[in-house]
Amino acid sequence: MSLYAIATQPQEAPAPPATPGALAPSGAVATAEPAAAPAGTGAAGIPLGGTTVGSALKSIATYIPTELMATYLAILAIVPSNRGHLPEWVMFWIFLIATPFVVWLSLAVVHRGTSGSPAVKPFNQWPWWSMAAATIAFAAFVLALPGSVVNTLSWYDGWIGSVAIFLSAFILSQGERFFGVPAA
Repeated sequence: MSLYAIATQPQEAPAPPATPGALAPSGAVATAEPAAAPAGTGAAGIPLGGTTVGSALKSIATYIPTELMATYLAILAIVPSNRGHLPEWVMFWIFLIATPFVVWLSLAVVHRGTSGSPAVKPFNQWPWWSMAAATIAFAAFVLALPGSVVNTLSWYDGWIGSVAIFLSAFILSQGERFFGVPAA
C-alpha cells in the first residue's frame, strides 16, 4: 500500500486490498500479488486449510509502504553481489530502522495542520501501532524474499521465511483486533 493510501485511509476500517498492477493514489504502481502456493498440505504434511504462504504474504504486504518496499527491491537489484554481503546487510538495517519513521513522516505530512506545516502530534499520540506493524511486516517480507541476505546465515533455512510470514500475518491481524484500527 502506498504511503499516501496509508496516511489517508480512515482509522476505523481496514484498507481494501490492492489490485495487482493498479495505480496507487500517489501514482506508484502497487506491488503484484505474490504467487500463491497450492492449497493442500504443508511441508510436514499439515493441512493448510486454504491458507497459503501467498495469501499470508499478500496480507502483510498491506502493512508495508509500497514506496519503501519498491525502493528496497530496486536498490537490492543494483547492489553488486561480487563484493560480499555487507552492502546488503547495511541496506537491510537502514530500511528496517527507517520503516517506522517513514510511516510516521507520511502521516504527519498528509495530515497537515492549518498552517500547512506537518501535523506533529505529541509523542503519546504517534501512530505506534502503524509504525510497529510496518516494521514487523518489512522484516518478515525480507525473511521470505528469495535470495535475501538472511540466506547467508548458517542457521537460516527456506522454511523459516514461510513461518515468519504466517506468524507476522497472525500477529498483525491480532494487533488490529486489539488496537481496533488497521495499521495505517
